[in-house]
Amino acid sequence: MKRCTYLLPIRRTSFSDAEAAEFAEYFRTLGEAGCDVLVMDGSPASVFAENHNAWSSLCRHEEVDRSFGYLNDKVNGIHTGVALATSEKIILGDDDIRYTSAQIDRVCRLLDDFEVVRPQNYLSPLPWWARMEAARMLINRATLRTADYPGTCAFRRETMLRVGHYDGDVLFDNEEMIRHFAREGAAISYATNLFVPKRPPRFRKWVEQRPRQAYEDFGLRLKTSIFLSLPLLAAVAGFAFGCKALLLYLLGIFVGGVALAFAGRCRGDAARYFPLSVCLFAPLWIAERTFSTYWALYWHFAHGGYPFGDKILSKGIGRDWISGGRVSAQAAARQPNE
Repeated sequence: MKRCTYLLPIRRTSFSDAEAAEFAEYFRTLGEAGCDVLVMDGSPASVFAENHNAWSSLCRHEEVDRSFGYLNDKVNGIHTGVALATSEKIILGDDDIRYTSAQIDRVCRLLDDFEVVRPQNYLSPLPWWARMEAARMLINRATLRTADYPGTCAFRRETMLRVGHYDGDVLFDNEEMIRHFAREGAAISYATNLFVPKRPPRFRKWVEQRPRQAYEDFGLRLKTSIFLSLPLLAAVAGFAFGCKALLLYLLGIFVGGVALAFAGRCRGDAARYFPLSVCLFAPLWIAERTFSTYWALYWHFAHGGYPFGDKILSKGIGRDWISGGRVSAQAAARQPNE
């Protein structure tokens, strides 16, 4: 009997030999760690067949049951996987997550005492665009009690069946699920010192993700308003008070961004996983997110949402975000760092 089910929802529009080989090696690692690897593949039929040939000896490679009917097809894959899981403990990871055997051990131990485990991610390797993302992670770690939003979590199967379905018509589905668990009273370990590696996207993919991540924040009106206001305030400072005022304004953003990232790095064990130089990329992330927020605003008014696969999703966050987030923050404040 396997100790847990490792659930990977995935969708690809084309087959890559190199990527398939990389996943095959990862599946071997997971299998050696005692995981029943379950891949829920929403790829087109031809790509699914090639993936099946590459992976079927290393995992259970299954099709997504779309009768669940959510706009975000990844959520359909997750619910299909929960139905097919043979273990009570389920570790869910995005396709860029890379657990080690020791991290699998720790998550499984935490699931003995908690119904849900919410780890933290760090990026490895670190090309320059990944350093900007790492700075974002540190800013979130500094400003959120629950720290940065991870691309992975773990939960008991019976708990998922008990709390029922979460909002699957949103872009930001990972955190929506966690907040649904929280709102429904699940016992959650906010393991802010359990760092799980995450592969950075290729540069082209990273560029594609910029407006999407900004769009996910549209329901967070204060945060979105701050980024929308930054260039307007710069214009006011420059035109009304001159170049010195503009330079002081930009310097304030630079120093504030670096300070926030540094504060996030000082929290818990983050310094072991985030080089100090990452903090200097925080102002670049602020500039990128400002530009991307306007880019996402274009998608909102021109298309009514943001593309996700072959669909347009109009919501970044869902029905449990506010109430579940409030419960999450209170619970995380009561817990020691894991």
